Amino acid sequence: MHTTVLRSRRMALTGLAIAALFAIGAGPGQAADPFVAGGRSSRPVAAQADQLARAESRARALTAALGIPGTSHRATRLDDRFEHRVYDEVTSFDGDGREVAISRFELDGTVAMAVGLGWRPGTGRAVDSVDVVRPAVAVTRAAGLAVSGQPEVRSSAGSSGWSIAWTRRADGAPVRGDGVRVLLWPDGSFHGLTRSDRPLATVPTRTINAGEARATAESLAVTLFGAAHAEARIISVERAWIAPNDTFGPAGPDAPAATLRLAWIVRFESRGALAERLRMVELWIDAGSGSLLGGDVVE
Repeated sequence: MHTTVLRSRRMALTGLAIAALFAIGAGPGQAADPFVAGGRSSRPVAAQADQLARAESRARALTAALGIPGTSHRATRLDDRFEHRVYDEVTSFDGDGREVAISRFELDGTVAMAVGLGWRPGTGRAVDSVDVVRPAVAVTRAAGLAVSGQPEVRSSAGSSGWSIAWTRRADGAPVRGDGVRVLLWPDGSFHGLTRSDRPLATVPTRTINAGEARATAESLAVTLFGAAHAEARIISVERAWIAPNDTFGPAGPDAPAATLRLAWIVRFESRGALAERLRMVELWIDAGSGSLLGGDVVE
């Protein structure tokens, strides 16, 4: 469910009784220079010449391993306040000076992202959902990453290719947004790669169960939807690691929290008049305290 409208979600909730939720969903503390909605997410920061040279060398090796014809590379160190990360971003160019790839490296040299620019659907035979796993694993190995287990394989509508994802798990629960994802063209050739491994909070000593999370969410829904709460029904309750956000508390920071917390994801589907404003809402209930950590809205 990620046709989410992140910055317009407050407009989607206009007219609903959410004021009482602001105090419930206490947001995490802001950094000294936090991300502000409408501003630039990342900005260049100073780095030593030898550090940028190492990043360019890594990009040279990576593009060669992935089959991208980069002949020159330019590195910049970026501070991404939205993602709470500092990384080296390298743009690769072909012999004619055209941008052919962008790659990102954590400061320890681990690959965070790589993408080949331009439309390169390949010329080989199209592969199916079973055969596509093998070249995806080869891409992760070429990038120096290790994956295990059965990935989730989906067709990628944007490129007519494939998306192969290994979701990170911790304490038996998926870590939303973390793991390794590989994008391939229809013939199995490389298109893109992302890797995320964000810090996790300590698992609560005592955790509430699914029934308690459901009851908490139902109580919050009365405040959130007012009289229309009867038109919102719970369709799923599942445990996952999430980055708390300010969906129901605009006094909080504009970026998701840097540290992920274990939560119960309670998903509501709307019906009747409510469905004209909202299709689906998620409430994220802290698995330890039962407090509201934020959520998601689909218009």
